Amino acid sequence: MLRPEEQADRVFTEYHRTHRRAAAEQDTDAPAFHLPTAGERYPRSSWPALEAAAWARATDPRRFPAFDAGLFEAFFGRSEDVSDPAVLVRLAEAAGLDAAGLSAALADRRYQPQVRDEHLEAVGLGIQGIPAFLIPGQPPIVGAVPYAALVEAVDRALGIAGAEGEGSSKPPGVIQEGTAYL
Repeated sequence: MLRPEEQADRVFTEYHRTHRRAAAEQDTDAPAFHLPTAGERYPRSSWPALEAAAWARATDPRRFPAFDAGLFEAFFGRSEDVSDPAVLVRLAEAAGLDAAGLSAALADRRYQPQVRDEHLEAVGLGIQGIPAFLIPGQPPIVGAVPYAALVEAVDRALGIAGAEGEGSSKPPGVIQEGTAYL
């Protein structure tokens, strides 16, 4: 989600640590999550990373998945400051993208309107956090939910027998009470 305000003094808190710990412990095949120390520097804003992702997607869609994965790993796996243009340029180079092109796009903020519009669209769809998954015909799934819950939601959307809903102990559409709803 877009954090448009610039906050130079942002740091990781116990709140962030709790969410990372829970995400890392969900499944045996969960990605590696670095557990930062409370007080470590947190990205000032999400604008630069989101603008860089928009640039990568528009510039070279074939290389975008590598950039996107690198961005995820940098923030969640190593707790790097993905609001720092130098970090983003390094990630672009690692994905085989043009570093000078990204530097120019970040400097002139050419993707800022697109990122703002995408953020407003997400909010309009009821998305208030990340990750968020959209499945046709259902409200968004927002938050870190177990993989099995995502499979169940897709199965339900496809009408596959055995998916929770009718006859379930949970209300229809609830994946994980208090976290995400379908």
